Amino acid sequence: MNLQKLDTHLIKSVLKGDRSAQFQLFELTKGMLYSACYRILNDEDEANDVLQDSYVEIFQKIHSLKHPEALLSWMKTITIRKAILQSRKKIHFEPIEEVAMDSVEDFDSWFDAELLDQAIESLPTGAKAVFLLLAVEGYSHKEASAMLGISENTSKSQLNYAKTLLKRRITKLLQA
Repeated sequence: MNLQKLDTHLIKSVLKGDRSAQFQLFELTKGMLYSACYRILNDEDEANDVLQDSYVEIFQKIHSLKHPEALLSWMKTITIRKAILQSRKKIHFEPIEEVAMDSVEDFDSWFDAELLDQAIESLPTGAKAVFLLLAVEGYSHKEASAMLGISENTSKSQLNYAKTLLKRRITKLLQA
């Protein structure tokens, strides 16, 4: 199954409370939503717990969805917010005034996904959360700052900080 099979008929059936349609929606979306949870939490058990809680909320509130065509992004937002709330006790924003910011525009090295994952995992929790929300999940600074309870300027500076640290860490890993 893939997300392209998420057609209007399936969405309408889910909205009507059809259990088999809900199960089909679960099967189509669980991988995507779990991945988002795991990237934020970096813990399989916590990611599974958040995923389960997310589906409970999704199916309890699905009748309130005003734009059925936005179902996937609505589900993703619920899941990511729950993951952020779960991880909030672990997220700390480091002061970055003392760190020299590198230009990330001229970074032109080749590296694989595993190396990138290692570098992302090594980021401070605040910078990592902002980077994942903006660069990976595609949220705006406004949306990310609202989810994290920070200002848009903090979101912007943490994203630049994350990119600078990623560039340094990837360069270091490539040299090792």
